[in-house]
Amino acid sequence: MSVFFRIRAKNPPHIPHKSHSILSIIARTLASSSSQTTHNKNKNKKPLSVLFEEVIGSREKAESDNESNSNDELKKGLKELELEVRNLKANAKVQKDSNINENVRLNVEREETKNVKKEETKNVKRLGLYSLFVNERRLKEEKKGMREKNEASVLKELSPEMEMFVSHLYKEGYFKNANFLSDSLKMLDFSRFNDSYARDFVKFAAQQFAKDHQELAKWLSGSDLKKVALFGCPSLSRKSVFSAKQLRHYFEIEEDTVCCKCVLKDSCNFANESWNRQTKDLKLDAVMRIITLYALESVPPQLAVSDEVKASVHRLLKEIINLSRTTTT
Repeated sequence: MSVFFRIRAKNPPHIPHKSHSILSIIARTLASSSSQTTHNKNKNKKPLSVLFEEVIGSREKAESDNESNSNDELKKGLKELELEVRNLKANAKVQKDSNINENVRLNVEREETKNVKKEETKNVKRLGLYSLFVNERRLKEEKKGMREKNEASVLKELSPEMEMFVSHLYKEGYFKNANFLSDSLKMLDFSRFNDSYARDFVKFAAQQFAKDHQELAKWLSGSDLKKVALFGCPSLSRKSVFSAKQLRHYFEIEEDTVCCKCVLKDSCNFANESWNRQTKDLKLDAVMRIITLYALESVPPQLAVSDEVKASVHRLLKEIINLSRTTTT
């Protein structure tokens, strides 16, 4: 640079005064910068002996100011880079954790949804079973109501044979606790038997009479009893059905031969079921339960009792009355 200015100084061009002053300032500035650079170089320049000792390791290498500044800047840059890397790793970890948490949340929601669907399916199945149970139970109750409705026939006047039997029971004292009869009456008023309560009391009194006179059963007409047994059951109540089954068992009548032609079989819970008792004795209370229902005409409306069966029932009532009088005397 000094050489350049020396050359330029030997052949100075013609420059206006103002331009010359500016160039001189620039020149002085460049010269000052050059001299400062040279001074710094010289200042930082080490003796050869020192360099040799640093190379062989007998002297620790001393850093110059520029090298120190350069190292400080490098360290600062490295620290900033390390900090930025750490921040990136931390952000990546946070993002990864966030993604993991989001996946976990989605999996939990899926599992909860599956569990809810399973529970709903179970509830639907439970409700389905419950509905079937309720419907079946309701159907049974409706059938039972139909049976009771069918059994509740219109009350008719007592037949002459039934009046005879009621009179006999009255004389024997089986109506002592009947509150629908007045003790002041000298004669039995049959008009008092025109309601369901009085008819039920007649059935109860007949059962008590049968239990007290079991010995009469063996003297009853076998042909009339068999006709009643072959006809079927007078009602669908459990006691009536099994009394009829017991009578059929006594005469060794197969259940299917009677049940197959019975008009009540579709509503009966005991169709074609056999009587499983080992005894073959004829029970008078079973006989009385059956013939009392026929005699009172307390049978379902669809059950048309034949005149032949009615005649057998009337004859059996008369036999029971006569046999009772004979045994008591």
